Amino acid sequence: MRKSLIMMAYVLCFSLVAGVMVLKVPSIAFGIGVTVDIHPETLNLESNGKWITAYIELPEGYEVSDIDISTVFLENVIPAESDPKYGFVKDSEIRDRDNNGIRELMVKFDRQAVIDYILANLYHMAPPPAKNYVELTITCELFDGTSFEGSDTIRVIYKG
Repeated sequence: MRKSLIMMAYVLCFSLVAGVMVLKVPSIAFGIGVTVDIHPETLNLESNGKWITAYIELPEGYEVSDIDISTVFLENVIPAESDPKYGFVKDSEIRDRDNNGIRELMVKFDRQAVIDYILANLYHMAPPPAKNYVELTITCELFDGTSFEGSDTIRVIYKG
């Protein structure tokens, strides 16, 4: 009886560890890893403004013009703004901004929606510190259904 209880305990522990390991699989395993650069690099949570800008760079073999703009989200909640007249990526939004030979897609997110998200989801229990760093993740799909995800860390300022 005691051996079977010990064996059951081992099985349960192993199952728990295996379950945790599955949950800790990096998100890159579920899509293509991309480079994301979010601006401003310092966001004042009390500031006014219209946009948060992000530059998305895909790895070799993929082209940013193949990104379905309707699937671009910040933190899986805030959609990228697109030109309602076109509803797709315009040539002016794709360029090699950092001169590394790889073109980036420039997308914009509503600044107030990003600020509201940060305050509601990251600091819902207490006021944010005066200066802090926040990692923001952008997800998206290509027209062929291939998904990707990338993150960037920005500095957040809040004087309260």
